[in-house]
Amino acid sequence: MRAKVSAALLALLVSGGLAACGSDNDSASGSASGSGSSSAKSDAKPLKIGLIPPTSGALAVFGTDEMKGWQVAADQANAQGGVDGHKVELIKASTDGQPASTIRAARKLATQQGAKFIGAIMTSPEAAALAKQLPALGALNFNSTGKDDGLIGADCSPDAFRSVTGSAMDVNAIAASMSKLPAKTWAIQAVDYSTGHSAAAAFKAAAEKAGKKIVLTQYAPLNTSDFGSYISKLKSAKADGLFAVEYGADGVAFVNQGAQFKLFDQYKTVLGFNMVSEPLFKTLGKKVTGFYNNVGYDVDADNALNQTFVADYKKANGTDPYYVPADTYMAAQILFAAVKKAGSVDPQKVKAAMKDLSVPDLSGQNITIGPDGQAMRPSHVGQVVAKAGGPGGLGFKIVSTTPASVTHPSVSPDCKM
Repeated sequence: MRAKVSAALLALLVSGGLAACGSDNDSASGSASGSGSSSAKSDAKPLKIGLIPPTSGALAVFGTDEMKGWQVAADQANAQGGVDGHKVELIKASTDGQPASTIRAARKLATQQGAKFIGAIMTSPEAAALAKQLPALGALNFNSTGKDDGLIGADCSPDAFRSVTGSAMDVNAIAASMSKLPAKTWAIQAVDYSTGHSAAAAFKAAAEKAGKKIVLTQYAPLNTSDFGSYISKLKSAKADGLFAVEYGADGVAFVNQGAQFKLFDQYKTVLGFNMVSEPLFKTLGKKVTGFYNNVGYDVDADNALNQTFVADYKKANGTDPYYVPADTYMAAQILFAAVKKAGSVDPQKVKAAMKDLSVPDLSGQNITIGPDGQAMRPSHVGQVVAKAGGPGGLGFKIVSTTPASVTHPSVSPDCKM
């Protein structure tokens, strides 16, 4: 069995990031119009941000979209004369997603190019490895995609901050909606790295607490193209619900092959964890209608900040944003707010300013940064429905929203700052 991933998607996954991210020596300011703004302070140092997205493999499309979120934020800031008068400069590197490669790129950005603020790192293992290097680099990391709970647990760092909601936060939001989902017995299919394992463990605990039963848990390596053996076990597991943690091209292969073998017909509930997302709607098509998924961002949120972001993002990229660029945009807003509060682009002063920082969120609420570096943002659960004008004619209907006070009520005792 071979993965039925279209050539167009493969091209997007592999080459889309390359076109947008450039080489290790490639740098760009936020916008041409902002670079000459008369309101910028002539003696202010630039706010240099090093971006290190993946440019190949299953996650490349998301790395490309991280860049777009940072670019919109930089363009907006520079059009207003910069952040507290500091022009935003995005210095772009690239990685293959391996922690060693990412650390090498971060070291070059911080020590040779003066980028003391790091963003667009995709995976939790990369973020965890970098956290150990941040003090020596004198840099801060603003993570918008690594959801592993260890990043605010044993791997937490006073130099690392996270705008995206964590795995436990999203699973706790799912748990709050479990009573609304008809399935009683569940199978779990997850990617075999840290986020997959932590999401599966958190879901299992939440499901059992809600009186549900887990009958199978299995893991597939990242970049799996043939899910035949995994689908066979799922079909024989006699579950009426499926919790799936498969991303990017892996998620596409799993959904396409599962549909081919009528896997999803046996379930009352198919619940994805970052598996079903707007960039994949055109590729996945109507076969995912009715699927549920955690939703970190509501594109239809009715508030001025979100409406401005959506308009500017769509003008720049031709499509509506979804959770990856939205969470990345919020990482930028958190950094910008801390720079303004600190009155400086010195990393140590910015770090001090993060304490008790309050920032307007795309949800329309004000959010704070917790003592573990976690942005206290709400989490959503959505269902895929038909949506006129949406990618592939699909969109998310938000079925529940859970505040951070419920999903992340306390700091992990494993977090030693």
